[in-house]
Amino acid sequence: MKIRTILLSLGASLLLTFASVPAHAASKNLVAVMNGGQETPPTTSGAFGVAFFTFDTKTGQLCYRVTYTRLDGGAEVAAHIHGPAVPGQSANVLIPLAESGSPKNNCVTPDAATLKTVKKALPKGQLYVNIHSAQDPAGEIRGQMLPTK
Repeated sequence: MKIRTILLSLGASLLLTFASVPAHAASKNLVAVMNGGQETPPTTSGAFGVAFFTFDTKTGQLCYRVTYTRLDGGAEVAAHIHGPAVPGQSANVLIPLAESGSPKNNCVTPDAATLKTVKKALPKGQLYVNIHSAQDPAGEIRGQMLPTK
């Protein structure tokens, strides 16, 4: 009887531990998978990256975690969030990512004009993140920022 109670408690604890917790109502989560084929124009880079974003629609704060493998074109020279643009299309820089190298982990709050653009483009998947290198100053790898459910 005691073993059954312990196993039941353990199972319930594990279920609660691994159950998905709903995001705060004002938060939007996004993910981007970065590679050279998504750049405009595409690059032949073998580098690969993943980026996770959380956007607070009430405060306008955008938090990110960006990681990538070694760039083929040498050291990173810049990293940005661009938009609005659909895949295969270029757009202006909206938010520079200040840290250099991988990983990048920070939060930023854009100015009012940028925030308006971000709020409009974000749910449509019209923002992208890219990493620029010396060999590919227009961008070596890119990933469209797609909302998650």
